[in-house]
Amino acid sequence: MYKILEKTEQYISDNHMLPEGTHVVAGISGGADSMCLLFVLMSLKEKLKLSLCAVHVHHGIRGADADKDADFVKAFCRQNRIMCKTYRGDVPAMARAQKLTEEEAGRIYRYDCFAKALDELGWTDGKIAVAHNKNDVAETLLMNIFRGSGMDGLGAIPPVRGRIIRPLLILTRQEIETLLASENIRFCVDKTNFDTGYMRNRLRNELIPYVTAHINPQAVEHMYELACDARAFSDRIRLSAEAALKTLKRADGSLDTAQLSALEPVIARAVIRMMIGQKAGRLKDISRKHIEQAAALIDKPVGKEVHLPYGLTVRKGYDALYFLGTSESSLKEPLEPLAESEQTLALDGACGTPMYKIVPGTHQIIQWDIQDRPEKMQDFQSFQQNQCTKWFDYDKIKDSLKLRHRRSGDYLVVDSQGSRKLLRRLFIDEKIPKEARDALWVIADGSHILWILGGRMSEAYKITEQTKKILEIKIKGEEYNGR
Repeated sequence: MYKILEKTEQYISDNHMLPEGTHVVAGISGGADSMCLLFVLMSLKEKLKLSLCAVHVHHGIRGADADKDADFVKAFCRQNRIMCKTYRGDVPAMARAQKLTEEEAGRIYRYDCFAKALDELGWTDGKIAVAHNKNDVAETLLMNIFRGSGMDGLGAIPPVRGRIIRPLLILTRQEIETLLASENIRFCVDKTNFDTGYMRNRLRNELIPYVTAHINPQAVEHMYELACDARAFSDRIRLSAEAALKTLKRADGSLDTAQLSALEPVIARAVIRMMIGQKAGRLKDISRKHIEQAAALIDKPVGKEVHLPYGLTVRKGYDALYFLGTSESSLKEPLEPLAESEQTLALDGACGTPMYKIVPGTHQIIQWDIQDRPEKMQDFQSFQQNQCTKWFDYDKIKDSLKLRHRRSGDYLVVDSQGSRKLLRRLFIDEKIPKEARDALWVIADGSHILWILGGRMSEAYKITEQTKKILEIKIKGEEYNGR
């Protein structure tokens, strides 16, 4: 018994769960796991100077059995002089109203009650202790694998998440029952835990017992170790993805596809997953398949889209991925029209000296330079296919160049015969989403568009054998560094 208790105390210390003087509310259902949690916290209460309150949540599901569980918890706390709060809700009604399973609605309600208890007690800096164990980790790991999870799902259940702590995560269910038996602590048995209509119960009562009996008795331990390793890898990926997201995310909430495609695939998928999570507010039903479908849009034509859970749509724009909610996916106007921010590209002084300008709202810069036409120039056409660098015939520019968004009347010359096409019409023909058009940047000579940044340029400014001076314009994806 003492070894189990010491093991748990060391785990709590290693994960910095309970600094001295912590205020703790503990979720106590009355079952074996939660009663073990309460016993552990009671054992540490004096040593760590803890303020402790047990919180029991009645879900309004199991009738008289649930009432008995509530009475059991209250009686135990009263006998051991532990503060106790109880809450009662109608989880089935909540599930219907929110279109959730009862299991998910119950989890949300429980954590709402735990947070409410902290608020009522005035423990704004308090912790919420819950009773997950190693077997729960194994079950969650398997559930996530079967659902099509990525690396985050392999991490299963973390020991600490925000103010939520899991002191028993180091113990197996067998160790918990051994500790309770040695201390002669009674507990309640929830009959719904044997209902094989729930996936978790099938794993708990059928699959894992079979595996430990016929394949490897240490299977739960090995799955727990795998989850710990996966969390470590996942944390590294998350940190890299968070840093990348700061660079990739534009003012309108889209992701720059050029920069996204330059990332390692695992980091790019993590960035997309973060964006989906930010937009939906949750990731429970987002599988690896959904992330890969969204990532595949990077190389798809403009206008292609995928539909995800929670009414989300990911749509390929001209040079970005847009993450749209239910109401946004059919908008006829831009999601967040960028304010007009016209900037002049000064040509005087650019001859032989590259000049720079930051593209507003992005991490890109425009670099331009005027140079004499080389004596030998080959394969003009292949060079001009580069989407980030363009050469223009300098002497054909009639006005000062502007870096700006589109305006009414803007046009390009689309063929060698000088045929014009309105920019509006071009966007329609190339199926650029409406919400993306006003966010695109162009370089304009009056109403004549030289170049849609990263995209099409006007045929009228292309270099020829008669070109004398060349204006070279580059898009660079890094921050302006002043050089």
